[in-house]
Amino acid sequence: MNFKHKINNFFRGRYGYDELNRFLIIFYAILVILNLILRAYVINIIGFAILIILLFRILSKNYEKRRAENKKFMEITAPFRVWIFNMRNSSKSEYKLFICPKCRQKVRVPNGKGKIQITCPKCRNEFVKRS
Repeated sequence: MNFKHKINNFFRGRYGYDELNRFLIIFYAILVILNLILRAYVINIIGFAILIILLFRILSKNYEKRRAENKKFMEITAPFRVWIFNMRNSSKSEYKLFICPKCRQKVRVPNGKGKIQITCPKCRNEFVKRS
């Protein structure tokens, strides 16, 4: 059995990569750069702990717990991600995009109409936002 086959067998059934892991990788990279500038021992320890957590999550076989962790992370960061999404799309002065809180469908509404009630075309959920 060759080395590539052994590696493939090792990674079969492992959890792998998700949004929380992507955040941890970016956070780790920021800490590495910060450590190059500041040379702080504490940053080294925090970076090492994040790397251990990241490797544990990638190599884990417990899909349910990893998915639950990722879901919780996505719920906590949802307002920030929506804000970033709106900031990227705010350059389009004609329309503003919102995300339905129930089904996550993108909804386009006219910009500059004040506070309006939006009905999601997918799930018919109604929510009020300022355009």
